[in-house]
Amino acid sequence: MNRRIFGVVLLGIANAACAGTATFNPTMLSLTGVLIEGGAECQLFQADDGAQYTLLGDLKGFKNGDKVQLSGEEAEISFCMQGKTLSVKAIGKVK
Repeated sequence: MNRRIFGVVLLGIANAACAGTATFNPTMLSLTGVLIEGGAECQLFQADDGAQYTLLGDLKGFKNGDKVQLSGEEAEISFCMQGKTLSVKAIGKVK
């Protein structure tokens, strides 16, 4: 009987701890910048403001040195292993 009560108490504590956690709300960004070398696992992108992001998704054949404009959402979880990661929704060449 005591084990059952102890289990219910532990379950209640775990639920209370999880109730305070925030949910992830991805931010959509539209950025202009250059694809650069240095990504550990993913393509690295340097925005015109100097911020760097790793990129997930179809880059439509763009490569290092290309000046691009892209739209993407911040990824909550990524295998890129460095910095902030954007999940690319659209990408195009800057003229």
